[in-house]
Amino acid sequence: MLKFDTLQTKNPVRNWILWGIPALFIAGSIMHFVYEWSGNFILVGAIAPINESVWEHLKMPFYPILIWWFLGYLIYGKRNGIAAAQWFVSCTAAQLVCSLVILSFYYTYTGALGIESLILDIFSLFLGVAAGQGFALHIYKYAKLKQCWLYGAVIVLILIAGAFTFFTVAPPHIPLFKVSLTGEGDGLIIF
Repeated sequence: MLKFDTLQTKNPVRNWILWGIPALFIAGSIMHFVYEWSGNFILVGAIAPINESVWEHLKMPFYPILIWWFLGYLIYGKRNGIAAAQWFVSCTAAQLVCSLVILSFYYTYTGALGIESLILDIFSLFLGVAAGQGFALHIYKYAKLKQCWLYGAVIVLILIAGAFTFFTVAPPHIPLFKVSLTGEGDGLIIF
């Protein structure tokens, strides 16, 4: 059995990743309201959900995870001799797994089972963050990565961030971008 003292003192980098689960869940939950709180400011719409579509809700964990891992690298990277490739590939893995878990869970209970539940929506964020952080911790601990993996991870993160911005302005007419399974989503209106 793991004791709280062990989590605090033995491995600060591992603790940073695991403490990310509650911190990122809270930050992701707050992200849901940031666009509205900003007075629908156009630049905020690039990083925060602008409507209730599944696609827009994937922004909720993306930017908090990105910031969490970047801060973790600044705090622990040099002090603990962490290779940038190891760290940012783990970050990218957290991002991808989190999104895949949220999408899979959501479409299972809504699409396959026909259930609409705010509690399950909120739980899908927690489940995605926990699975992403857990998988990222595994990558961080066990992967031995060459420098080229860092470039690939950074490219993937930039592409995801770019896709969030682009598809906020010009969402395709497919279910992922619609407000609900029956309603149309609204992209960010800039004209």
